Amino acid sequence: MPTTTLRAPGQAGGARAAALVLALAAVLAGLLLGPTAGQAHAATDVRLLQRDLAGLSYAPLSGVDGVYGSQTTESVRHFQRDNGLDADGDAGPATLSALTAKVKQVQSKAGTSADGDYATATLDAVKTYQSAHGLAADGIAGPLTMGAMNIDRITSSGTGTNADTKLLQRNLAGLGYLAANGVDGIYGPATKDAVLSFQSDNALSVDGIAGPQTDAALSAKVQQVQSKAGTPADGDYGTATLDAVKTYQSAHGLAADGIAGPVTMASMGIARELGGGSPGGESGGTPTVPPLSGSARDKIVQAARSQLGVHEWGANCNPYGPCEAWCALFASWTWRQAGISFSTAFSGDFYYYGRNHGTLHSGLSDPQPGDAIVFGSGPQNTSTSVHVGIIEKANADGTVDTIEGNSDDQVMRRHFVPATRGAYAIVSPAGA
Repeated sequence: MPTTTLRAPGQAGGARAAALVLALAAVLAGLLLGPTAGQAHAATDVRLLQRDLAGLSYAPLSGVDGVYGSQTTESVRHFQRDNGLDADGDAGPATLSALTAKVKQVQSKAGTSADGDYATATLDAVKTYQSAHGLAADGIAGPLTMGAMNIDRITSSGTGTNADTKLLQRNLAGLGYLAANGVDGIYGPATKDAVLSFQSDNALSVDGIAGPQTDAALSAKVQQVQSKAGTPADGDYGTATLDAVKTYQSAHGLAADGIAGPVTMASMGIARELGGGSPGGESGGTPTVPPLSGSARDKIVQAARSQLGVHEWGANCNPYGPCEAWCALFASWTWRQAGISFSTAFSGDFYYYGRNHGTLHSGLSDPQPGDAIVFGSGPQNTSTSVHVGIIEKANADGTVDTIEGNSDDQVMRRHFVPATRGAYAIVSPAGA
């Protein structure tokens, strides 16, 4: 009797047994190791996730397909980076909670049910809000709409790691921008305010985000202090730097607290404020300013008027900062004359200032003397935010009179309807 006919059933049975063992092993692994990324995505309401990402302009509406693919993963990462979360692309509980909370904020401002689902009702409500506030009515709560709603779109240091945040906080505290007890590894409101102050002092984009440029500028400033204090310039304001600065302060008759605040940095010959912070800036000349009086708004307008006719020389050289496009240098200079701590060379930074200080006007409503008016399509970069001026007077017919630097290469007065000329934001100085 041929034996070959007996092997096939045995082999089939062996294959079934092997498959059963593998299946049991997979189940056991799942129980021991927890859900895989694929299983986690399957447990997520992917369409809800995608609707919320699309509603906040992190993904296209066409991407709501229920598939957790590469596009959704990148959109999640983008949201995570903006909100101080580990940017792993997985919509875990912390990410879903933050996303839902942000959607609910938008829904509340738009006057619709705050259920955390950016569905058709929310799109329609946001369109209505946008129309009422002079915004493009697409129903998407992008940067401009969230700015008008006074909702912080970006609330993180950009790293999402505790160790990096503590280094950032040590450096901010060492330079006197943050209290020593603020070094806790949590990128909260106090840290964000400290970053805003440092950025304002150093002519950086004032957005409260410690991105690569801000981190580099902060590290460089700490290294300057360390070099003057005679300690290794590693860019980390740790205990060794505190002790070295205390020794420096004692030797120079200063309060020996180890903090390189304004007085200590001045003693070291280190500029605490850059950009238009010093008279004449880097391109020379000194603005002549008469005595100013009245409210902060009055002082801003008086300072602006005092510069009418000032003309640039060379290639964009001006008395308010470096030889570069200088409309924002001039506008922020006028604010500083009234005691407003803000310095920038980029017009879009006025938008972020308004968003972060709660002084961004809804649409282009209610212009006031001393406000900044910003032109272009949005604050993203120098191609989209192209110019800024100071409002001198708001007229009953809807026109405004402005005083603008770098307008036909000089400081001059303009008269126009804001929307017609392409303005996208009006921002008041905080406290004015």
